[in-house]
Amino acid sequence: MYRRSGPISLGEYVKEYTLLRDVRPETVRQYAICARLFEAWAGGPVQLVDLDEQSVSEWLREYAASGVEPQTVRSKKVGLLALWRAAADQGLCEPPTRRIRAVRCPWRPPVAWDWEEVSALLAACAQLKRWHKCGLRRSAWFDLAVRVAWDSGLRRGDQLALPVSAVRADGTVAICQSKTSRPVVFRLAPSTMAALAASLEVAPRELVTPWPSSHETLDDQFGRLVAKAGIREGTWKWIRKSSATDVEVQSPRSGSVHLGHVPGSRIAERSYLDPAIIGRTVTTPRELLAASLHLGGGGGGNR
Repeated sequence: MYRRSGPISLGEYVKEYTLLRDVRPETVRQYAICARLFEAWAGGPVQLVDLDEQSVSEWLREYAASGVEPQTVRSKKVGLLALWRAAADQGLCEPPTRRIRAVRCPWRPPVAWDWEEVSALLAACAQLKRWHKCGLRRSAWFDLAVRVAWDSGLRRGDQLALPVSAVRADGTVAICQSKTSRPVVFRLAPSTMAALAASLEVAPRELVTPWPSSHETLDDQFGRLVAKAGIREGTWKWIRKSSATDVEVQSPRSGSVHLGHVPGSRIAERSYLDPAIIGRTVTTPRELLAASLHLGGGGGGNR
């Protein structure tokens, strides 16, 4: 239905935003969450023309004080400002200024599973019961999904959308990443290819690891799988970090390439590569084998 007036509220504008910009569904979902959180804090729908820096800053301060991670607070700030600037570009409100509360995110070393832990995760898949909606046992689906995630280092959205037709006979895959539009090339291991072939015989399909349910459902089921494996608590993203870290251990400065980052980018170093795992293979100076001095009691000797 034709609508003469622009959207009224920030929450309503999220739908308008997708009409003018080709954005990923996950990005839209995060922006909708951001708008919902801000309007819940405000006590109701917030008109675009009523957005102001002080209110946004107060919301960010209280949101940070609620105990969420600084990175989460910053992502919500980025999302709200993206919507605000886009609405201003359409003449629906005044643009934001720089007078908005800064969000400091102290660097934390990335944490990933090592090869042994991912292997334990894979072994735990056999304990899963019931069937997946694609026609596979849940044990077989998660076994294949973990293998593909480990071999490819793909983001979850790209992996779930990976078509079977993109996988060549030797396991090589070349796709364009949905988030960055950059190409990435990887190769599935022979064991992964065998698992894929066996699964296609049982459940023919167009996608390698289709997931018809919500992201929250996947997170919940994966969390239970991690608990069954008896490894450190972590999320699906940990497999991507673990994959890149394992590549970096084998071939320094290759982790970023494996993830499909821009050449020269330090994103992998700051956010994906676990220095504790990489440090196990770092070359150290030769140990000094001369007898060390031991300080003991008693006298004697020149002073």
